[in-house]
Amino acid sequence: MPDPAALSAKQVTKRVADGRARREVLRGITLDLYAGELVLVRGASGSGKTTLLGVLGGMLLPTSGEVWLGGEPISRLRDHQRAEIRRRKVGYLFQDFGLIDGMSVLDNVLLPLVPPGHADEQAALRVEGILARLGLGALARTNVAGLSSGERQRVALARARVVEPSVLLLDEPTSHLDASLAADLMNVLDALRRAGAAVLVASHDPRILDDARITRRFELHEGVLA
Repeated sequence: MPDPAALSAKQVTKRVADGRARREVLRGITLDLYAGELVLVRGASGSGKTTLLGVLGGMLLPTSGEVWLGGEPISRLRDHQRAEIRRRKVGYLFQDFGLIDGMSVLDNVLLPLVPPGHADEQAALRVEGILARLGLGALARTNVAGLSSGERQRVALARARVVEPSVLLLDEPTSHLDASLAADLMNVLDALRRAGAAVLVASHDPRILDDARITRRFELHEGVLA
C-alpha cells in the first residue's frame, strides 16, 4: 500500500464576506501532499493562495469539505484542538514573516514551543543548531528588528522548522529576496524534501516556477486548483 498523505484536502470550499454578499475564494479543492514532495501552487496576487494555505494548515476553517493532517481530520475540531495538531505537524512561513520585533532571533524561533511548555534549555540548544545550519548562529541574540530581509526570511524558516513538522507551507517565500537568496531558499527546501518533509510553496515568482526540483505544479485560478 502507498504511504498515506501527509496532508489531504477533499472538496474544500471557502466563502468569505464581501460587503453584504459572500464570495467563494476556494471551490472544490482536492489535493494530496506526500512526504518527500516539493509542490508548487502558482497563481496571481489575489487568487486565493494565502487562503488556501490557511485552510490546509488548519488556521482557517473551510466552509465545506475536509482537511486531514497526518490522517487526522481537523476541519470540525475546536480551535485549541486544531492549534495542537498544527504545533505538532505543520510549519508555516508567512509572506510577511510574522516575526516579533523587540525579541531576539532565538526567542522568535522558540515561540512555537512555548504554548506546550517545551521551550527549555535543550530546545534552545536545538534551535541554535538550526540557526547555525541556516547561517544565523552569530545572530541568535540579535533583535530581529535590525535584520535584513534575507536574514528575517531565514529566521522565519527556522521557526517554521523548529517543531520538525511533517508538512511545511510557505506563502510567497521569495517575495522579499534577491535572486541569490531565492536560489538559496530553494536549496534549503529541496534538502527538507529529501529529508522526508512534505513541502508546499504558494508563489507567482517567475524565478522559481520552473525549478527542476519541484515535483508537482498546480495553478489556482478563480478558486479552482488544476
